[in-house]
Amino acid sequence: MPIDARFDEERKLLYITVTGAWPTLPEIVAERSRLIVAGYVRPGVVELIDARGVSKNIPNLSQMQGILKAIGKLPHKRAVLVDSNVGYSAGRIAELLDPRGLKVFRDEHAALEWLFEGEPAEEPVEFDRSRSGRIAVVRNR
Repeated sequence: MPIDARFDEERKLLYITVTGAWPTLPEIVAERSRLIVAGYVRPGVVELIDARGVSKNIPNLSQMQGILKAIGKLPHKRAVLVDSNVGYSAGRIAELLDPRGLKVFRDEHAALEWLFEGEPAEEPVEFDRSRSGRIAVVRNR
């Protein structure tokens, strides 16, 4: 099978390497099920998919939709590594389908940095009634 998965418990990083032909949907579902049963797919885990070794069968839009639906929302952040323009285009399609949870990269260091960056904190909001006493004005600090 062209899928190899490793788990780094300390970093809570699921590192998946895909080589050769992109796996079929049944192969992806079977591997995902194995990873879920093993306890690697859970809240707090991030996922790095290294697709730099994929040489054929790169998924199109409908296939990408099926893959993302089949593998589910967890983990909440996935980075996909590619090394070709075709792979990057496919990754961008996936990114458009899940803009908050998936991002495509050509550089592994940048991908890991994005995966482990903290969630952006919302600015505190303050209500100011000092001017009129009647209408609350919302101000970001």
